[in-house]
Amino acid sequence: MADEELLESMDELGEEEEGEGGGSPLLKYLPLIGGVLVVQVIIGYVLVTLLFSPSEEGEEMVEEDVPVEVTKEAMVGQPPLPRVTEVFQQLDIIVVNPAGPEGLRFLSAKVDFGISGSEVSLFIENNNLIPKINDTLVGILSSKTIPQLDPINHPTLKEEIRERLNEFLGENAIVEIYFPSFVLQ
Repeated sequence: MADEELLESMDELGEEEEGEGGGSPLLKYLPLIGGVLVVQVIIGYVLVTLLFSPSEEGEEMVEEDVPVEVTKEAMVGQPPLPRVTEVFQQLDIIVVNPAGPEGLRFLSAKVDFGISGSEVSLFIENNNLIPKINDTLVGILSSKTIPQLDPINHPTLKEEIRERLNEFLGENAIVEIYFPSFVLQ
């Protein structure tokens, strides 16, 4: 009889646990887990569509592209840009610390110029302008941050160098800027 009473008391305990929400804890929290997963999927979808969908600004820029013929026609009234007749390669390698990284990074660059004529080369040499050119290059390159020195931004950087040097060398003296060596460490 003691065995029967023990079995009955165990059955009653089991019924009480099941009545109180017993069973597998996974089944108990399954609706909560399902809800969290659904919310995560929705958040992931929203983030992916925001980050990887084409922006309206990008679409507008594509619509505003000017055909090549219009650009050529617009340039008819403007004087043509001078052609590069020789390359000025007499500058040393420039080594600077870019702006921002607290001296932990450096740039080593060799800069050459496509000039409009041999008279520009003679003007630089006769007026001893190589130190002034080097100083200008050091000033420009050391003022740039690492992202501004990225190869993607080289056209902008070259244009700034060209404009600053032409301020004291003469209009259109330097036509092109070349980076035969450009090492950012």
